[in-house]
Amino acid sequence: MAFNDKCSAFKYCAYIFSCGLFLTPPIHAESEFIVSAGKGLGNELMQYRSISASEMAGFSYSHLLSSFSLGNNSLQWWGQGSYSHMRIEHRSEKQQQNILEIKPILRWYPRNEFQGGFAEAGAGASYLSQKNFGDIGLSTKLNFALHFALGYRFSRGYILSLRYSHFSNARTNTPNPGFDFASLNGHLSF
Repeated sequence: MAFNDKCSAFKYCAYIFSCGLFLTPPIHAESEFIVSAGKGLGNELMQYRSISASEMAGFSYSHLLSSFSLGNNSLQWWGQGSYSHMRIEHRSEKQQQNILEIKPILRWYPRNEFQGGFAEAGAGASYLSQKNFGDIGLSTKLNFALHFALGYRFSRGYILSLRYSHFSNARTNTPNPGFDFASLNGHLSF
């Protein structure tokens, strides 16, 4: 095979490859940037003392790991890293709590498309900057992170969700008071 034939074959392959790139829809992994605002909760659910006077703000980054269908349901696995900042005035003293989390999340859509209402649950690890926050004294700074959420994905990809979050050491140490907060979250997909 002559040099010109090899060049022609190379140009032909490059042309076919380029056409394939431009004619097929792009495939990329979906990610979300999430902004959250919320309040601490009382002792109605898992914690035994109240931090309902606390305020919370935070952000998260989520990356889609897998999507699949199961019957008429659609499921997604996400990996998420989060930062939350909480503050409270307790006994005339201003307290702050910084929370770092990392966890896998399962999101369930009760239909065969990733639109409309959904429910999600996540469980992972967290690091809290302070053991004491309000009336709650934690025994460890490393804790488990658990959340449940209900949300709605709009047709343009925007998402709103309402989330309940719980942090505790899951009885690996005593005491195990844990603490809870609820947040409203705005998700921006990209």
